Amino acid sequence: MTALYHYTSVDGFEGMLKNNQLRMTKSEFLNDPDDCHLLVKLVKKYLESNEKDVKNTIKNLKACSAEVADLYGKKGCDLVSYIEYIQKNLGLYVLSLTNTEDEMSMWNYYGNGGVQLKFSANNLVGSLRQSLLSEKEFLTEANVIYANTELDLEKISVPNFSRFVLMNSESTNVFEDHRSYISEHSAYEADQLYSTSDLRKFIGTYLKNYVESLRHLLQNKIIDVTTSPNVVFAHVFDNTSKMNNYYYWKHDLTLYMIVLSALIKSDTYKHENEYRIVYFENNINTVKIKKEEYGIKRIANNRFLYPYITFSEGDILGAALEGVVISPITKNLPIDNTTYCNTLKNFLVSQGINEKINVQYSKHTIRW
Repeated sequence: MTALYHYTSVDGFEGMLKNNQLRMTKSEFLNDPDDCHLLVKLVKKYLESNEKDVKNTIKNLKACSAEVADLYGKKGCDLVSYIEYIQKNLGLYVLSLTNTEDEMSMWNYYGNGGVQLKFSANNLVGSLRQSLLSEKEFLTEANVIYANTELDLEKISVPNFSRFVLMNSESTNVFEDHRSYISEHSAYEADQLYSTSDLRKFIGTYLKNYVESLRHLLQNKIIDVTTSPNVVFAHVFDNTSKMNNYYYWKHDLTLYMIVLSALIKSDTYKHENEYRIVYFENNINTVKIKKEEYGIKRIANNRFLYPYITFSEGDILGAALEGVVISPITKNLPIDNTTYCNTLKNFLVSQGINEKINVQYSKHTIRW
């Protein structure tokens, strides 16, 4: 991966450069209403289609199977509700980019009258990672996984999990580091997680781990069948998020779930050829390291507030920005094109960007 592209308005471009700042939008405010929440629908469909397997997974527990069945089936502590709880309390923040350069459909929807920014993928991700302060802060980057509208799991192509990259302040590849540790220090074979590319197999493994966590918490009297679902979920999350050493794979199950949630999107958006960078803090508490800020979005004649987080540490744009392409609409303004290109280049230089950055107009021509 050498270059990624981001289409934005003139206002967005100016604010980004003047503040040396990149924003990531909270997933609930992206244009796809199911964005970052499609996985839970896939899990729900899988579990409904494999109801006997769910019951047998609980029945085969060595202890507390009746109590787990009660919590899971009658008290609202099922796997789907648990995933929804995590998604609600965690927060996913997305920087949407694309692999497609100077694309008319992207101009029409995202960069109408604005600019397309060309980034060095490696430099961009490297700059963002430098701002991570805690091992609980994570970044993931990947091409979006497009799911069919029928939510047919057999037709969804998921890359081998070993290709997913998750990074924090301590590691550029958390999953690979954990996998290597288990391989070197334990006789346990954890590749059923790390080498899978089968979404159904992942969901089945995640289900088994979840009901085992319920059993563990019940057996150790941390919860009982009268504990409210939110408290149960908080204890399950706390238990799995602390797994380490030989049990890294149990910890990584939840991290993989979060990564998949961030990357799976409806194939009605497949034309966007999206590549995204996603930030989250693996923490369900309300107090977060990165504080949400609020801005105004304009869509047609509508304006509304939306939450986002910012990355502004270091020379975040100067290190990653490689070029600027001007919207085809701007060609029609009563401004000399060469003069406008030079104006944008002067603006970039005034904000500390290398004067060698290429600024040019889109190859497209349109009437209005």
